[in-house]
Amino acid sequence: MTQDVRTITRETTASTIARVFAEDDIGSVVVTSPEMKGVLGIVTKSDIMHQVAVDADISSISVGTFMSTPVVTITGDKSIREAATLMREHSIQHLPVVDDDELVGILTTTNLAHYAK
Repeated sequence: MTQDVRTITRETTASTIARVFAEDDIGSVVVTSPEMKGVLGIVTKSDIMHQVAVDADISSISVGTFMSTPVVTITGDKSIREAATLMREHSIQHLPVVDDDELVGILTTTNLAHYAK
């Protein structure tokens, strides 16, 4: 898993996230809140592309309006096989890892591919 997870708040604009994706070469960000523990949502490159496709004003639309929620998560004590099964069952490519309601990492299909080598 990747331990350095990029997080944002639900007020962050879609255009800001698009720049983060381009600059950091990542495919998702996790939505959190300083007031609450846990993961509120997730935003992927596909979510941003959908906003562009429907002509949303990405400079003003906040991710809280289109983030994916509820988020499928896994705990750090689960096996890679369990994670891969969960990702396949839910057709997701980004799986936040949460222990005691705290985000500790994210597992992606790229991580799985590197593991399979």
